[in-house]
Amino acid sequence: MRRSPLARDRLALYEASVQSPDYDLDFIERVFRRTRGRRPKRLREDFCGTAALACAWALRGRDHHVVGLDLDAATLDWGRRWHLARMPRAARARVELLRRDVRSVTRPGADVVVAFNFSWWIFRERRELLRYFRAARASLKPGGMLIAHTYGGTACLEIQAERRRIAPSQGPDGLRMPGFTYEWQQSYFNPIDHHVRCHIHFRFRDGTRMRRAFTYEWRMWMLPEVKELLLEAGFRAVDVWVEGWDHRRHQPSDVFRRRKWFENQLGWLAYIVAWA
Repeated sequence: MRRSPLARDRLALYEASVQSPDYDLDFIERVFRRTRGRRPKRLREDFCGTAALACAWALRGRDHHVVGLDLDAATLDWGRRWHLARMPRAARARVELLRRDVRSVTRPGADVVVAFNFSWWIFRERRELLRYFRAARASLKPGGMLIAHTYGGTACLEIQAERRRIAPSQGPDGLRMPGFTYEWQQSYFNPIDHHVRCHIHFRFRDGTRMRRAFTYEWRMWMLPEVKELLLEAGFRAVDVWVEGWDHRRHQPSDVFRRRKWFENQLGWLAYIVAWA
């Protein structure tokens, strides 16, 4: 397969190393159906970026509709070019990408509001996060679900870095994306306000490196804080689904289970699920 011209494109590299739309959407549908007894049909993706997940949702069925919200016009345009424009016309008509603040209310109401890849941590003050959760709640149908990624653990409260080798894959243009190394760096942590500064770097086989392809200024929110804010915003219940640990392989298991309690680790990943 011919090498993709996007092999050094930071957005294509991000998708290859960070996003797993099919895995996330399978999880969303399974949890929603298990709790509500029906399949969700209308989704809103907040901080949608390149809209890879939004477009994947629309491709799942003729009754699957999606609204994607983001403030970065260039990233939305990239998603329109490399994802939306390549979809069948009927599926494309079920996708609406808007340059809009996620704290706005959208209609018609969604079955699911998604806030993945920790992007909601951009709200570093309580009143800002509460305003966002209230807007998400108001954008849901009765019985709808907000689902968000979060992470934590003892190692996350200090400066840290990790590397992960990314295998060759198919890029959004259908051509070959060579393998590369993904580097995550937490370069700053303030225990007083939980302000964290994180970077993503990419390293290539020829020895070159794309430094600080992405930089994030976030607040690391703790689970009790988030649950209290979600309930204050009008959600009826909040569940936490935590990824397990494969002790034999010494790595995450990729299996998430709903927990009322779990043993803290150096690092953990979870879905927060709030029900309207």
